[in-house]
Amino acid sequence: MLNNVYFSPFVNDSTVRPMTQYSPNINPYIEFPTIDFKVGDFLAASGYPINTDWNGLGREYMDKCKTELDLRDSLGKLSNLSYKVSTVLEDDNLNESQKERLQEILDKVEEIEEYVKQAKSVEQKKAAIKSIEELAEEAGALSTEIAEEIQQAAEEAAQEAENADESGQTPANDINAPLQQDLTDEQKTQALDICQSIYQGAIGVVGTDYDYIIDGYNGKQGTSAINKDNVTAVLNKWQEQFAQTSGDENLIETLFDEEMLWNPSLSKRDQDGKIAKPKNNVDIIWNIVKCLEEKAKELNVYNDVCGFFTTAYDELDDTFVNQSKVKDAVMAINKAVTNAENIKKAEDKKNEAKEAKEAEIQDKKLRIETDAKNLFIGDMREIWADDELELSDKVQYKNGKFVVRIEGRDYSAKTFRELANKLTEAGYDPKKYLTKQQLAVAA
Repeated sequence: MLNNVYFSPFVNDSTVRPMTQYSPNINPYIEFPTIDFKVGDFLAASGYPINTDWNGLGREYMDKCKTELDLRDSLGKLSNLSYKVSTVLEDDNLNESQKERLQEILDKVEEIEEYVKQAKSVEQKKAAIKSIEELAEEAGALSTEIAEEIQQAAEEAAQEAENADESGQTPANDINAPLQQDLTDEQKTQALDICQSIYQGAIGVVGTDYDYIIDGYNGKQGTSAINKDNVTAVLNKWQEQFAQTSGDENLIETLFDEEMLWNPSLSKRDQDGKIAKPKNNVDIIWNIVKCLEEKAKELNVYNDVCGFFTTAYDELDDTFVNQSKVKDAVMAINKAVTNAENIKKAEDKKNEAKEAKEAEIQDKKLRIETDAKNLFIGDMREIWADDELELSDKVQYKNGKFVVRIEGRDYSAKTFRELANKLTEAGYDPKKYLTKQQLAVAA
């Protein structure tokens, strides 16, 4: 049976000491007797060529072994560093610049990992170890720098809020100012088609052509196509591209201008409160308000503008309509609903980006964990000279370390060698707790 205790395979280059894996009966914690003559002297006395630098070859071999072990330890540190940086990237308090700088660390980790895969010589592996040490220092300095930036940003935000409270000033509030929206190409096209139909039926002809306004012209859609999902886009695109040439403050005023300011009586309303078959400007405006109401309730901002809805409906249902009150109420509602839509779309995009980033981070964590486990198992098999060994289910990978619980106490380490040594020092058999063993069952 192989000795299940691991110890360093190299010692002082002037002594001879067998490695545990090739001498299973040797206890590495018993001091090995020191031989008082050089390896080269012994070999020369035995008839080997005197001019051969045996001591130099020994040192070269020992240096190679030490470099391999140091590199394994460094790769464990690199894996732990990558895990911690990936975790920090999930913090919502980070700005884009900070995220980019942290991502650069992860990119360098990947570059070093790729370099190690190609490294063959001792010099190349030593260079990789040095690069890992330098990257660890860089990551530490960056962590401190970002922490200071977050603190400074919080202090500046608090100061700005305090200044705003003291000034009591608010920005100019123009309900007819064009509002920007994040629209798809399809939404823009539909809104502009409806605006063109309204413009053609209200301004582009002599008198008023409600067929153009309501049903559209030349294949374009009219106001009958307005719904809760495009009503603000129509109102805002009109302000952006048509209001100035129309000579009116907004779309509602343009529609009102097509008839006298008295209500010819609203046509029959459907179950949803809209006019089933609009016949005039008041019918059209009524349906626009209804669409805004549906969207306001969907976005939970109806209570913020319910007074404007009351004014609009009350005036539109009167015999003589107060045009000014209705158009101002509609545009105030439009502003509130548009802002709510913009906020929701921004939140949706942020959530989508966050979910994508979280998925990317989880994938990276999984890769890091897989690489660390593969390295752990590789070391375990190499040290115990058994390619069939498997990692015990009791060993858990947590926060960049391998953890095993024995008799109510956790033992953890980044590498197999470190964990095996800890268990040995605690008086436990590492192979029993770190590997899956098939126990012999008496017949």
